[in-house]
Amino acid sequence: MPDEHPTHVGGSPLVTTAWLADHLDDPSVRVIDCRWYLKPFDTRDGVEEYTKQHVPGAAYIAWDRDIADPRRGPLNMLADATRYSEALGRIGVGDDTFVVTYDDHHVPVAARVWWTLQVYGHTNAAVLDGGLPTWLAEGRPTVSGPPPAPLEPPVPFTAEFTEGLYATKEQVMAAVRDGSARLVDARMDVAYAAASGHIPGSLRVTGLGFLDDDAHWLTPDASRRRIEDAGAAGSGPTILYCGGGVAATGAYLGWRLAGLGDQVRVYDGSWGEWEQDPDSAKEAH
Repeated sequence: MPDEHPTHVGGSPLVTTAWLADHLDDPSVRVIDCRWYLKPFDTRDGVEEYTKQHVPGAAYIAWDRDIADPRRGPLNMLADATRYSEALGRIGVGDDTFVVTYDDHHVPVAARVWWTLQVYGHTNAAVLDGGLPTWLAEGRPTVSGPPPAPLEPPVPFTAEFTEGLYATKEQVMAAVRDGSARLVDARMDVAYAAASGHIPGSLRVTGLGFLDDDAHWLTPDASRRRIEDAGAAGSGPTILYCGGGVAATGAYLGWRLAGLGDQVRVYDGSWGEWEQDPDSAKEAH
């Protein structure tokens, strides 16, 4: 990748719309449209929205179908390495590909796909700051049409699991018992209010709260202040969770922007898995 890439300067996980516009024809860059909508709060369909208009050359990924584990049913937890590698390879992402993910900020699903890349060792990736709304507001080009046919055979993609970014239910249970990790609930206000409860001892820092104008992500200093104001900064491990594993990855991006991501994991099963277990501790709001 070019040396001027923002992730090579200060470790930012973001790229600007201007940078992407300059690199649309770069064969080493793959753009992924990640749009997805949380029902019943929004009934739109991601593929239909992609078909109406998308960034030129963008592939499409449905995080809850293409890179989820079907054996875990509606929990939509991360697929195993084999399934994940095949899914990325089928849209043209190889080991040397720089990936840019984007959404429209209904929920931070671009952060979810970006986080999955981090989990599987592909750090050569970033989220488009401003997402599709900023791209459109700036009058940048779009095209219409359905997602392209999957590549056969897939491009080779090596997925190597990074344990330090991923939290299991058992690790969260241990944190509840012995305080071995700080727990942070990242659900949006509407999803939090609609839920039956939360994990005991959780702080609240919403994933979408790291967007300062409903489009651009907060600066590193502002991200750090937001975490500090919630009492969620400090030493030691932190585990982020939400309703189904999306908003928590938006919070994870916020922690990374703040420079606090070294000991932060996302609980992939989140409240959806936690609520189903009769042995898990629960607390009403």
